[in-house]
Amino acid sequence: MPTFHEELDRRIEQFTHYLKLMHDRAHEEAHGPCFIIFEERRPGGTSDDEELAEEKKLALELVVQEFTDAGIGGAGTLDESVMIDLPDEVWRQDDSQNRFIQFSFERNWFCIDMPLDTLYRPEAEQILRSRQGFFFLRDRKQFTLHEEDVEGHDPFRKIYVYGDEASAAEDMAFIFFQVWKFPVDSRFYVTASAFSGKHGWERGFPIE
Repeated sequence: MPTFHEELDRRIEQFTHYLKLMHDRAHEEAHGPCFIIFEERRPGGTSDDEELAEEKKLALELVVQEFTDAGIGGAGTLDESVMIDLPDEVWRQDDSQNRFIQFSFERNWFCIDMPLDTLYRPEAEQILRSRQGFFFLRDRKQFTLHEEDVEGHDPFRKIYVYGDEASAAEDMAFIFFQVWKFPVDSRFYVTASAFSGKHGWERGFPIE
């Protein structure tokens, strides 16, 4: 039976694979901006495995320890003395909302792009204290996407250069498995498309 660390490495490699695919899709197929979404529920419905088997759930202590040992972050890396200026916009309100992480792919860079209503305020604080490079769009408006409403949207974002997909996958794994506490073998659903709508790839494709 795989250890937690082996499963975590496998999921990071899996996420990396999909992020690398999107470079070629954006630059060689769509020739324009694209996006990919990883979410807990199948688009248009609910997850078909909402009640995960107890034997598939791993203790949270393992998650914290393995992330720390792997250098990916964890509770031990939090600096509670850091003052964080958070926006006043509406944060996540309840647990009924679908959890998802989306990425946008531009010509020279790609980014993790999280609307505020995907996060509780303490979760944003945890990510900012544990992972370098995250910011709110209001603070770095040069990374505004096409036709994006900075003032009304103000997403939580991090910019990556192409070739750094593994780092982006580690950030995504940290959010899913450490911050949101999903079991490491959880099923997620992948949707990928060009923003123009002229090219589409996965549509609610399950990965686990």
